[in-house]
Amino acid sequence: MEASTLDDYRNVLRDIIIDGLKEKGYLGFTPPQVEALKTGFLRGGNIVVCAPTASGKTLIGEIALVNAFLNGFKGIYTTPLKALAYEKYTEFSFWEKYGAKVAISMGDYEVTEEEVKRLGQYDIIVATYERLDSILRRRPPWIKNVGVIVIDELHMLGDESRGHIVEMIATRAKILGIQVIGLSATIGNPDEIATWLNAKLVKSSWRPVQLYEVPTYKAGDGSFVMFFPKELNGGSPVMVDDVTRYWIERAVKEGFNVLEFKYSRKGVEELAEEYKDVVCNYLNSDDKKRLELLVQEMKTELPDFEYEKLEHLIRCGVSYHHAGLTPEARRVIEKAFRDRIIKYLSATPTLAMGVNLPARVVIINSYYYSGGRREKISVLEYKQLAGRAGRPQYDPYGIVIVAKDIRNVKEAEYYIRGIPEPINSTLLSESALRRHVLAVIASGEASTLNDIMVFFSNTFAAMKMGRDILSKKISKILELLEELNMVRSRRIANTSLYEATKLGTVTSMLYIDPLTAAIIVEGLRRVEKASELYYLSLIGMTPDFSDVNIGRGARKAYYDLIESYALSKQLPDEELEQMFADRKIDWVRGAIIGLILTDWVNEVPERRIIEKYGIEAGDLRVIKENGEWLAYSAAVIANTLNMQSHSKELFKLVERVEQGVKEDALELVKIRYVGRVRARIMINNGIRNIEDVINKEHLVVRLFGDGWGKKIVEEARKMRNRG
Repeated sequence: MEASTLDDYRNVLRDIIIDGLKEKGYLGFTPPQVEALKTGFLRGGNIVVCAPTASGKTLIGEIALVNAFLNGFKGIYTTPLKALAYEKYTEFSFWEKYGAKVAISMGDYEVTEEEVKRLGQYDIIVATYERLDSILRRRPPWIKNVGVIVIDELHMLGDESRGHIVEMIATRAKILGIQVIGLSATIGNPDEIATWLNAKLVKSSWRPVQLYEVPTYKAGDGSFVMFFPKELNGGSPVMVDDVTRYWIERAVKEGFNVLEFKYSRKGVEELAEEYKDVVCNYLNSDDKKRLELLVQEMKTELPDFEYEKLEHLIRCGVSYHHAGLTPEARRVIEKAFRDRIIKYLSATPTLAMGVNLPARVVIINSYYYSGGRREKISVLEYKQLAGRAGRPQYDPYGIVIVAKDIRNVKEAEYYIRGIPEPINSTLLSESALRRHVLAVIASGEASTLNDIMVFFSNTFAAMKMGRDILSKKISKILELLEELNMVRSRRIANTSLYEATKLGTVTSMLYIDPLTAAIIVEGLRRVEKASELYYLSLIGMTPDFSDVNIGRGARKAYYDLIESYALSKQLPDEELEQMFADRKIDWVRGAIIGLILTDWVNEVPERRIIEKYGIEAGDLRVIKENGEWLAYSAAVIANTLNMQSHSKELFKLVERVEQGVKEDALELVKIRYVGRVRARIMINNGIRNIEDVINKEHLVVRLFGDGWGKKIVEEARKMRNRG
């Protein structure tokens, strides 16, 4: 293909876009970008871009956003991860110097009317999937002025837990006539997806750096055999005692880094421990100095117990990465790996979801355990992981070791030659469909059975499964929603008219599962007065808490305790679980989550909670955030149904879960720089409110030092002056 410059496209792109791209350092377009421009998508047509990682897909979306702004429309970019959303927001904020107002909306759940109204003032909006779905449900007036929605990681359409959200975003865009730009590195059936979206398909295998996939297997004697391509080693097989050790030794000597994927938290932690000393033995003095600075940074930014767990690894230029780490730890580790301060990183596959973490060598373990069985990963998953190897500006090429834990070379070749599996809709599961049918009715997008069917006939599920199957499933869901008091129906002429009840409308706006709301309602109705443990266990039982990591050990260790609490009526009883038994409600999980959150709001130290329940710091963060959201949802539901005593207690509990404090500390933690620990120190020294902080300034300074003490008093004065 002939080389081209940006100026060659002045007849296609506005001058502002060309000038901006030049300022950002672009010299020309990649082949996938050229193919996209040839489709004429800047005139409003939908496109699906299926091309390898680092081939320039994001820039296609970015150009579409800026083009929409220049044409007087808004552009929305949606992505699965908060970290990725922030990364894109930072990147797109460049266009503010050209007049575009750029905003980010990252909350996963309910979006307030104020937030929706605020977003209407912006030209380019970056949002997570859940936040955008919540916004679209509210049908703000400014949606009519949205010209394009860019869906990043479009293959997430097939994800069991979140694919239905992506599908509904794209479906609403279709119905509203909004241009859709879908971006993905791995889709097995891109033609089918493009047909559904009425989009042109841009499919490319071009990569900016060469990717070498090296078939590898473990021989009977425990050694590893790697089949190098001719370009790397003359095509001769290489036998080594330990494939990871081999690549680490080369990486440290030659100045690159190694990323290894495995499918369990315990597994990646064990890998980091196993290879820590290997890396340590090859570090030079400069490496050690940089790592010492990194260790000091982590000491100030991470909780003590998390720092202690990582420190000895980091000093050796090694770390692991999984969802059990706090977001702060993950950010520090990601940056250090990107800067090649960390030489070897073992990670679970969540890292591969769009986070920009290049490594010259990626080692893939292709098996995982599910229900006690050893399962192989999909080709689609393999391609996603392999895409981390070799990134522009970092490496001359990328190497993928395929796959460390297999027994013969044919298994490796299966992944190398394989085509990613077709993506299927996940919308027709009962869990997904009850959420979205309710949302369509509550938002006023459809009210009759025919209108509801017309709406859902635009989905990928309808295209894949057919109208008859969809109709039967929706009819069953409508019956369920009526049973749960989420919608009511009435016959007019020969059609059924559906409308959301107060409870249904609130449920949809809170962005919770209708079954979650039903469990909360039933649980609150069973008691006139409840303990904090009852409330927190009740929300822990709900399906919106089902993804939280609670190990078998915690279940076994706490079952007797759970039984005793149930007998004393501090927990929702097992009859509630039986009411929803056909929907797999987990009473024990709810009780354990309730115990964890009860400890949290009673100021049990984080370290003790983590050790007591066998969870990670990141798990506690997720439990706390989910608890805050669902306690708030329960409070709003109670208020909606005139359960005022429950509502009052739940609203107080929301603040306590947010801050992790007892009720007497709620006023103090509203002061900036005061958290759960400082608040309790002040209370123990007779400082109980804002006035006490101001009146006892000398004591506050004595407790926290001249610097922090004076800052706290200053913030207290500001709060009093604001009234």
